[in-house]
Amino acid sequence: MKVTFKDVSLSYDGKKTILKDINFVIPEGSLVCLLGPSGGGKSTTLNLISGLITPTSGHIFFNDTDVSKKDALSRKVGMVFQNYALYPHLTILDNIAFPLKMQKVPKEKRYETARKLAKLVHVDDQLNKKPGELSGGQQQRVAIARALAKKPSILLLDEPLSNLDARLRIEMRSEIRRIQKETHITTVFVTHDQEEALHIADYIMVLNHGKIQQFSTPDDLYDHPANDFVAKFIGEPVINTLPITTFGHDLDGIIPDDILSQAATVGIRSEAITPYDDKPILTKLTGKIIDNEKYGRENTTKIDYNGQTLVTTEMANIDAKVGEEIAFNVTKSGFFLFDENGKTIYGEAKKVND
Repeated sequence: MKVTFKDVSLSYDGKKTILKDINFVIPEGSLVCLLGPSGGGKSTTLNLISGLITPTSGHIFFNDTDVSKKDALSRKVGMVFQNYALYPHLTILDNIAFPLKMQKVPKEKRYETARKLAKLVHVDDQLNKKPGELSGGQQQRVAIARALAKKPSILLLDEPLSNLDARLRIEMRSEIRRIQKETHITTVFVTHDQEEALHIADYIMVLNHGKIQQFSTPDDLYDHPANDFVAKFIGEPVINTLPITTFGHDLDGIIPDDILSQAATVGIRSEAITPYDDKPILTKLTGKIIDNEKYGRENTTKIDYNGQTLVTTEMANIDAKVGEEIAFNVTKSGFFLFDENGKTIYGEAKKVND
């Protein structure tokens, strides 16, 4: 199922606009993450897809069918929420089979389907237990199987991993990716966790203040952010951002004058600050090491550059100590310039959305 939004707007009171003129296409059979901060419009967009709320204006299409005025039941969507809402008095088998029971599917047929889905989500050895006997991750699997039981047109997942611990979140995001690939069902996944989105999605839609900041592949969002919001929201550690005035004349002759004159902010990824010459180099700068921290395999170094702090993850093997002046390279990849409105105006092989 392909999902298309055409000029979709939403206002609850006719005054405050929650979403305004939203346009996008979710390709059939893809897994799309809606990513952004709280209040950015993620769950609202998901609820518009589901039919739980109706747009004030504009149109929503499932393939070529206008579903803008249809409710959730008519749209045949499957939904999984943060709280899995399993029936505590029913066995796992009966929980998965419940939507089929409501559809009057014969008992033998619905149990056959439920067992197949239980195997798909790896809970086929838990069928006679009640939800309270399962771990959070197992309950999540059951909730997904139940959502898939009615053969939905689209699977919608609203922050489905937020109640799980860190290790289980990693395990379950891989499982959701596996299940989606095996079923080929169009899936929309809401999250505020950029790492989760980067690992699981075919495409990511970054939302903020009810507007789409960028809708692209994970790699494209990271390598070619459309603006400073996307650049700062995607990536860990957070991209270094400095006023263009910090650089004085250090970028003269390196960046075209017409672009430099428009630049307000510089963005540099942590891996773009390096002591080595093994990548295409934009420029060489000097600064003073002010901190060096190591956590397991991770190494983070902070450098004072003209009164601003730069964070790099590439200085693990250098001999320099805290307080020492060093020369370092800034690579072409991972270096961006943003104008006063935050729009990206410079970056290697710049490919950003309008």
